[in-house]
Amino acid sequence: MRFTQLFKKEPPSDGGAALPVRRRRKKWPFVLGAAAVLAILSFFNGAGKKEAEATLALTDTVTLAAEDLQSTISATGTVESAQSMTVYSTMAYTVQEVYVEVGDYVEEGAPLCKLDDKNIQKQIESQEASLSVTGGTSAASVNAARDSYEQFKASLDQGLNASILSAESAVTNAYNSYTGAMDTYERYKEGLEAGENATLLGQESSLRSARVALENAQESYTNAVDARDDAQEAVRDAQADLDDARDSLRDAEDDLDDAEDDLDYAERQLNRLEDPSGAVRRLQGEIADLEARIAAPEEGTDVAELTAQLTAKRAELSAAQSAAAGYEASYASLSQAVSAQASKVAQLEAAVTQAESVVKSYENALKQAENGVESCEKQIATAQRGVSNAQESYTAAITQYNASATTVDNALEDYAKAVETAYEAYQTAQTNLEAAKVSAQNQLQSYQDSLRSAQAGANKATGEVSLRQLRADLADTEIAAPCAGTVTAVYAEVGSSGSGLLFVIEDVENLVVATSVKDYDVASVKPGMAVTIRSDSTGDDVYQGEVSSIAPTAAKTAQGATAVGGGDVAFDTDVTVLSQDTALRIGMSVRLSFVLDEAKGALTVPYEAVYTNEAGETCLLAAEEQADGTYLLCEYPVSTGIENDLDIVVTGPELREGLRIIGDPDRYRPLLNMAVPEGAGPSRGNPYAAMMGGMA
Repeated sequence: MRFTQLFKKEPPSDGGAALPVRRRRKKWPFVLGAAAVLAILSFFNGAGKKEAEATLALTDTVTLAAEDLQSTISATGTVESAQSMTVYSTMAYTVQEVYVEVGDYVEEGAPLCKLDDKNIQKQIESQEASLSVTGGTSAASVNAARDSYEQFKASLDQGLNASILSAESAVTNAYNSYTGAMDTYERYKEGLEAGENATLLGQESSLRSARVALENAQESYTNAVDARDDAQEAVRDAQADLDDARDSLRDAEDDLDDAEDDLDYAERQLNRLEDPSGAVRRLQGEIADLEARIAAPEEGTDVAELTAQLTAKRAELSAAQSAAAGYEASYASLSQAVSAQASKVAQLEAAVTQAESVVKSYENALKQAENGVESCEKQIATAQRGVSNAQESYTAAITQYNASATTVDNALEDYAKAVETAYEAYQTAQTNLEAAKVSAQNQLQSYQDSLRSAQAGANKATGEVSLRQLRADLADTEIAAPCAGTVTAVYAEVGSSGSGLLFVIEDVENLVVATSVKDYDVASVKPGMAVTIRSDSTGDDVYQGEVSSIAPTAAKTAQGATAVGGGDVAFDTDVTVLSQDTALRIGMSVRLSFVLDEAKGALTVPYEAVYTNEAGETCLLAAEEQADGTYLLCEYPVSTGIENDLDIVVTGPELREGLRIIGDPDRYRPLLNMAVPEGAGPSRGNPYAAMMGGMA
């Protein structure tokens, strides 16, 4: 029955056209780098064209030009002063006045701050008064001196000395800062080595997303082109399917009419059947009556006649029972036939409804297929724009990732520097604590000396020694600059203790960069070597420097062990900034390039442009422009020189400026010695897939 063709399309006969084969969507892998971007551009410049002619994409070439090339080692560092002086005080008197601020330039000996000298002044006055007494001292002076001594000693013995408490608190805070800085550094370093740095993970995710977006955009373009072809084919298929569906609908309607006629006939046959069960019951009653009359005949009854009647009735009953059995079988058979035919009618009605729905769907499919071609053309244009946008986003993501990697490296250096600074502060706090204890003992001794002086007022020589010491202490309350320079840090605060680190004075004109060189590079770096200096903070400015010193041993941790970062050890190195009037500032992070070798005015090409031919020669593949506008692909043997991360110096007797060199020779070497026109580049065999392999 033709109706089944609605649900299962039969293959064409040998004489019919073969069904079209649907092309599978091919998902191209993707690869990082400029070559992949250029290849993608070349592909889309020629997409949809089935060119048999080989062409040259000028975007796959670079023009030889003379330029300077340096072979360098890269590093990062921090700008520091060539001369730095820290100003300390061991006196625990409170700061009374601060005369300078960060950024002030001071000459040697210039006043920086003043400590409170009231107590010293009183002691000097008391000592001078004591010396003026020739015959001893008064009981009041002795009592006063004893009270001062005992009060100070009691506070010292009970651990209540303000200067020592302040210094101990500073030690605790400095130690906590040091351990906190160390923990932060270790966590950051461990996260970086384990690949768990949030910044890099975020940028890697963005990079993967951008790469996937570019791949998807490329796939969308290919799919759009395929979809346009499929849509045109779908119009033909939909029309053929619609014709088949209409034929099947007519067949189903005919089958339904036949089935309804069969159902009507079966119902009429069923209605004509007569049920003989009533006659059987009547005959059974008559037979029972005759049997009773024969069993108990009445007077004058003819038993023989009754017996003959009984025999006849029994024969009728047997015939009636046979008829009843035939009726039941016929009724059951006709009922089953009616039910089956009714079911068939219902199925055919559903089939007709389904066929009508199929016809409607194929009509819609035909309309959609006709609209599909126009829609696919729009999708192709949109996909081309999407590829361009995705390519720009991917390039930006690469740039951002590289910037983030630099930022992460700088952050690790900053955390390491913070550990060193915190440890130095901790050591300073310990020194200040010891100084505070010594100062307290000195002060106690001073009180004791004052007491003894008061008790022995006649001993004038002892009093004069004490007076000279007090006057020296008075002079030390004036904190002065030990050298000329710029104040870069002020720790002194009015009202706080004057004991410990108070100021940092640095020479901001003469700068050095503190950096480090890995052990595998240290043999290549020498004092006096030229260094170029750049910083994100100063834009495109490039400053000159030179290596001034390299540590004789590897860098140490705060605990004194050799520092190992990422499996490497490093040697602390100082680079003197030679450029004058720079925009560099102390504390800035900078990028350094140690110049190992330099070629001036050399011909350079991308590293990937150099290849080895079958004869073992190092070569370049060049595109020589011909008079007819085509390009002859020629092979030039060359010698190579110094190189950096991207380019390499090449020399050869036939090389000249302006010569076009192919940056991806493996792609074009099959066209060697051929003259090819400008175009999208080789397209046979989908060479782009080979270029992009491995980045699924």
